[in-house]
Amino acid sequence: MTRALFSADGFRRGARDGVPLAVSIFAYGVGFGLVAAQAGFGVGRAVATSAAIYSGSAQLAAVNLLQSGEATLWALFAAILVINARYLLFGATLQPWLWSAGPVRAYASLLLLGDANWMMTMRAIRAGEEDRAYLAGTGAPVAVGWLSGTALGAAAVSVLPRPEALGFDLMLACFAAAMMTAMVKSRLDLLPVVVGAGTALGIFQWFGPAPAIIGAGLAGAVAAALLHRGEP
Repeated sequence: MTRALFSADGFRRGARDGVPLAVSIFAYGVGFGLVAAQAGFGVGRAVATSAAIYSGSAQLAAVNLLQSGEATLWALFAAILVINARYLLFGATLQPWLWSAGPVRAYASLLLLGDANWMMTMRAIRAGEEDRAYLAGTGAPVAVGWLSGTALGAAAVSVLPRPEALGFDLMLACFAAAMMTAMVKSRLDLLPVVVGAGTALGIFQWFGPAPAIIGAGLAGAVAAALLHRGEP
């Protein structure tokens, strides 16, 4: 089988399109760096966390659990696993297009996969993008923005205001809402959101934030699976 196109030109075009994403992700990274530093993380530990988990939502959830005093190893593992489970679906949607570039290139590109550049790449694929290096290109500036923002936030915690004073505590909610807006095609698609939110509120009242995060993720995923059962 002939391998699909994977060129420097495709990477450059992806990087060009990814720069605007990187600017907003940089600000998000600063917010996480501030939160992480206030939870006792040094710059190196905060950046290592961003590089290893590479998911703002999962990282903020983990730090919040640490600050709440409920951060058992299993609670942290479950929270990160549930929140990042969406990447299994992201990878599955890209597989028919990306795998033809070969496993090494495909897996290397997926290391740079995030919410924002996944949506951008899927839009490019629908528009006829054939160069598989486009995905890695979009992810490169985003990764730089995320890690450098984390480092700046963690290093500047002593001179910058608390994250909530800058509105960084709302960034995760705003980003999730923006993604939901882009993905929802009909009112029925809001059902998993409502189920997840309702589950989180109910569990939080009785068991606290850690089980609420896990329960909401599982409940929303089950609702979405049942809603779209039988669809291709």
